[in-house]
Amino acid sequence: MNGALKRMSSWEEEEDCCKWEGVVCHPTTRHVVKLKLSERIQQHHRGQFFTGGIPLEFRNLTKLRYLDLDAALDYGQQHIDNLDWLTNLSSLKHLDISRLPLTNLTDWLLPSSLQGSLNALIMRDCDLKVIPVSSSNVNFTSLEILDIYGNNFNSTFPQWVWNVSSLTHLDLGSSGFYGTIPEAIGGLTSLTYLDLSNNSNVKGAIPRSIAHLQRLELLSLQGNRLSGSLANWIVHLTSLTLADLCDNTLNGSIPTGIGKLSNLTSLYLCGNQLQGSVSEVHFENLTRLEDLDLSYNNLKISFDPNWVPPYQLASVQLMRCEIGPEIPRWLQLQTRIEILDLSDNQIAGTLPSWLWNLSSSTLQFLYPSSNQIKGKLPTFLEVSRLQELRLDTNQLEGQLDDFFSYNDSSTQLESSTQSDVVLLSLANNFLEGGIPLSICNWTRLLFLHLSNNSLTREIPYCLGESLKELETLNLACNHLFGEIPRTIGFMKKLGRLALNNNGFSGQLPSSLQNCTNLFYLDLAYNAFAGSLPAWMGESLQRLQVLHLGFNNFSGNIPQQLTQLEELEILNLSNNSFSGSLPFCMGNFTAMALTSQYWYTNRNGLFLTTKGHYIHGTPYSHYVDLVISTKGQNLHYPYDSELTKSLDFSGNSLIGEIPRGIGRLKGLHNLNLARNHLSGRIPEEIGEMESLESLDLSVNELSGNIPNSLANLNFLSYINLSYNNLVGRIPSGHQLQTLNDTSSYMGNPGLCGPPLSIDCSVDATVHEVHKMKDFEWIWLFIPMMVGFVMGFWTFCGFLFFKTEWRYAYFRGIDSYYDRILLQLHLCLARLNRQD
Repeated sequence: MNGALKRMSSWEEEEDCCKWEGVVCHPTTRHVVKLKLSERIQQHHRGQFFTGGIPLEFRNLTKLRYLDLDAALDYGQQHIDNLDWLTNLSSLKHLDISRLPLTNLTDWLLPSSLQGSLNALIMRDCDLKVIPVSSSNVNFTSLEILDIYGNNFNSTFPQWVWNVSSLTHLDLGSSGFYGTIPEAIGGLTSLTYLDLSNNSNVKGAIPRSIAHLQRLELLSLQGNRLSGSLANWIVHLTSLTLADLCDNTLNGSIPTGIGKLSNLTSLYLCGNQLQGSVSEVHFENLTRLEDLDLSYNNLKISFDPNWVPPYQLASVQLMRCEIGPEIPRWLQLQTRIEILDLSDNQIAGTLPSWLWNLSSSTLQFLYPSSNQIKGKLPTFLEVSRLQELRLDTNQLEGQLDDFFSYNDSSTQLESSTQSDVVLLSLANNFLEGGIPLSICNWTRLLFLHLSNNSLTREIPYCLGESLKELETLNLACNHLFGEIPRTIGFMKKLGRLALNNNGFSGQLPSSLQNCTNLFYLDLAYNAFAGSLPAWMGESLQRLQVLHLGFNNFSGNIPQQLTQLEELEILNLSNNSFSGSLPFCMGNFTAMALTSQYWYTNRNGLFLTTKGHYIHGTPYSHYVDLVISTKGQNLHYPYDSELTKSLDFSGNSLIGEIPRGIGRLKGLHNLNLARNHLSGRIPEEIGEMESLESLDLSVNELSGNIPNSLANLNFLSYINLSYNNLVGRIPSGHQLQTLNDTSSYMGNPGLCGPPLSIDCSVDATVHEVHKMKDFEWIWLFIPMMVGFVMGFWTFCGFLFFKTEWRYAYFRGIDSYYDRILLQLHLCLARLNRQD
């Protein structure tokens, strides 16, 4: 045993092992009965506990009852190929091998001797890919806890699970299961905890037999595709304390019998298709209720204005529940609210004063966004506990000075931090004036959204120096001007920067290259000038969106941009770039991938202190990207996962389209219109299998349209107009449906559908012209030869015959004299007439 455990720095061989940290011994026999190592790993050196794999000496711990090896190996460096080292642990009752690297394990079933003794088997986040589905070789007769959350099984639910009647805790969440929940689940009558969440391909109705789980306290089915109503089963689960059914397709009304669940503390029904009215009748007996989320259904909340709730809520999320036009007065009686989301509820008028009194005591997350709230911005309270405030998309007026200031001395930057707010959105209102210096005191801000207002003046110089924790800065669609202050380089954590649609000018500050975490940069629709710096492709390696369109940039497009392997959206349109296209365009790795590359784990959801996701409050919201595609400007909310785009249109680019562009198989939009590109359209363009929109119009391209374009099955827009293209327009597949003749106009040499020019007639005329040209050439050649020979023969006679030469020049002199005589006579007549 010592050979395995001496790796622990706090364990010494000379000391009694029963005194070692994480070791528990039997009080009489002094046998080790429990090893709990994960807590020390998490606190000190998680993932580096056993560097040589699981010690073989564990085979000798035959009296061991409790073994916790959660994350005991370095996940990236080591793998476990089998579980044979557990064979002799026949006394084991509790086994936790979560976060061990079991990727290569093809059979993770434990030895049969161990199966019968186990009470708890926990294998969370082990990247397991195989699970036995049938009940053969499975004999968990005493198992009470089965937790295999966060694996990758891609399987139906295992049948043997429903036969383990001793189970009290079952967690099969986020493990790639699909299919339906079987009626057999009703046989697990000892269950108190059931989590089948986030298996996105689990569908069908929730079986009625689930009503037999009378002891069930926690039920999590969120993030699936479950359908049907609640009425037939939920009212029978009277022991429930938490029910999370969010993000399914449940329909029907919320049964009034839900009020019988008197133990309920958390009810999450958001993101379904529930309908009907919800009144105080549904909640009059829920005296223990703390968390309520009914958002994003087709419900109407209609409580009696004078109703006094029997509970005190900590979290209230009622987005899009038709609450308006007033904020419900019963909320004024809630003295413990930490989270209040009333967004998108047609609330009008001004915010009541009691709401701000509420925020000064317990409220930490306040979201009354997407309503019709009017009036002046409130004065921010010094005693406020708010961490996130979203007042965006309303009709608020006024200036920011009062909001960011507590008192008249607030502009003194040496004052202490004035706010704990980490997220602030005042976007989409009618705010005016400049950004006050007092904002620089809000040093804990991570996300600042002030877009779509009427803000003026320059960005405060202190912004970059003070808000060093900022991760998102969105000032788009205002009237701001001036240069970007060089202090922007102090924001080392900045990930999203949106300054588009303003009046900014000057060159890009070199300090911007210090913002190496930038993955979203939109500076479009400004007056930036100068050349595009090479460091943009060298230093900003995490860039995924780069939009610099509609500015005054000039010079060549730096080849270094092709080093941005994560770039998915690049827009340099409507500038004054010259030179050729980057010859290594095929190096944009993310554009070459047909699957999504970088959106994972950016779903914008975050955990509250109570461990539940707040739905619909992504930090990355309010970043609106305009992409010119399919002949129009389309708005894409960032993180939409809808497009990969490359747009160099509206510049002065020359040269040919690089053949390497065919490697961009994941690209959806390619726009090179309104340049001076020449040469042929490369045949390789037909390899761009994801292409939906192609615009090469108003260039100087020549030759035939490549037949490979017919291979693009997703192409829904094409524009090749106003070039020098000739020959038959390719047909077949998706191209057959694109019959807009304007896509090919301005190319007189093109023929075939959708144009009305018949290629057979055009070919005949073309051949005739070729024949005439050929005959004219043969006629012209002897004429020129005869002229040259005659000229030099005449010159030869003049050179060798002296008398001919004299006669020739005398004739010229005589002709010249006659012309002068006629000229004098004409002048004399004119003088007499005068």
